[in-house]
Amino acid sequence: MYETRKRNIFNLLQRQGAVTVGELTALLKVSDMTVRRDLRSMATEGLLRTVHGGAVAVSAPADEKPFAHRQVEQLERKQAIARQAAALLQGGESLYVDGSTTCAELARLLHAQSHVVVTDSLSVLSELHGSSGIELVLLGGRLEKDGNTFDGLLAVESARRVNVDICLFSARGFTRDGVSNPGMIGSQVKQIMIAGARRCILLADSSKYGQAGVIRLCGWEDIDMMITDSLFAAEAREAITAKGTDVRVAALPEHAR
Repeated sequence: MYETRKRNIFNLLQRQGAVTVGELTALLKVSDMTVRRDLRSMATEGLLRTVHGGAVAVSAPADEKPFAHRQVEQLERKQAIARQAAALLQGGESLYVDGSTTCAELARLLHAQSHVVVTDSLSVLSELHGSSGIELVLLGGRLEKDGNTFDGLLAVESARRVNVDICLFSARGFTRDGVSNPGMIGSQVKQIMIAGARRCILLADSSKYGQAGVIRLCGWEDIDMMITDSLFAAEAREAITAKGTDVRVAALPEHAR
């Protein structure tokens, strides 16, 4: 229940910039003690800043948005996409799982499978550490400002030495022309892993369509499959399919459509 309340609080803050405890108790139908506890937890995660009687939103540059912020955005879409991606895996593959929040949701579903997982993500490392069937390979380097991604020279050099069966990755945006990121965090490692993988699968929810960043990660000719959600427009889906990418659609719960 906390995760649902957290998402609702975060979305409200993004719309109006500030909330009061009284406003949240009425909206969430919980006690003010529960609301205050939730706000303290979210402040610890960097999702908001508490003030007397409520909370205010915090902001960050677009290319350095904290991982904790992105985790609660379009969460149900990401979870649906992650479930479909996990179902496609046979077991025994070597995987690159990137530092995106969608791939963090995928990592939660890999405990029962057996894979070699290569990652540059602190979240994926934390999630899968100790899983009996998972062999973890960390592309270590500098922990970036997003609080999740290992990057820099060491990570890039490590990526150049690794080839995987399947590259599973996400991005901040995609158009009919290709896939892009707004900044450099994680981008170079993704480009290397995309180029070296035997198969590439993009995990991208429909809200990312039409967003183009300054860093081009790859074209559709580099992507074997994209898994998106059922809110993705059929016309755009057909345009990407025409470029040779297999587009799979994950169904959303009724309330999320």
